[in-house]
Amino acid sequence: MPLTSIVLAKFHLPNTTFHNFDIDSHANTLASNLVSRDSDLSKRMIFHTTDVLNAKEGLDQYDVVFLAALVGMDKESKVKAIEYLEKHMAPGAVLMLRSAHGLRAFLYPIVDSCDLKGFEVLTIYHPSDDVVNSVVIARKLGGSNGARGSQIGRCVVMPCNCSKVHAIMNNRGMKKNLIEEFSAIE
Repeated sequence: MPLTSIVLAKFHLPNTTFHNFDIDSHANTLASNLVSRDSDLSKRMIFHTTDVLNAKEGLDQYDVVFLAALVGMDKESKVKAIEYLEKHMAPGAVLMLRSAHGLRAFLYPIVDSCDLKGFEVLTIYHPSDDVVNSVVIARKLGGSNGARGSQIGRCVVMPCNCSKVHAIMNNRGMKKNLIEEFSAIE
């Protein structure tokens, strides 16, 4: 289920269209049926059935891309998806992805800042409560948004807080921009 998209659409970004990509057509059918009960959500939630590594068209049109936790259930697959997105996302676009920290790495692979070549890591949040996934927020390098090319290939230790999320999104001038969530069952 594209829970991130649903929560953001319903409670935080009421004028935004969300394009959700999933490799599993059954998952998309279930998600579509779920949002069809809400007339507003059903107009703003679009579902595409495809593998993240086949989704080229239009990736450069999104201001924010969410990479779901279940995309890349091992380190190699997760990095492959990140590298693909780096090639096809627009300069300055924001990538928000799920990672893990400490013992939670038994459930999901850890994404290090070194794995985000071509991105500037903006913040990493490691929860200390019952939430399993960490959140990594990075900006695609290039363009005139002030992203620093010196971050390429370097591991950067970032403060662990998520208070910058709204500031990051507001600095992009987001009003009615598209957000995309990739998810997959592997």
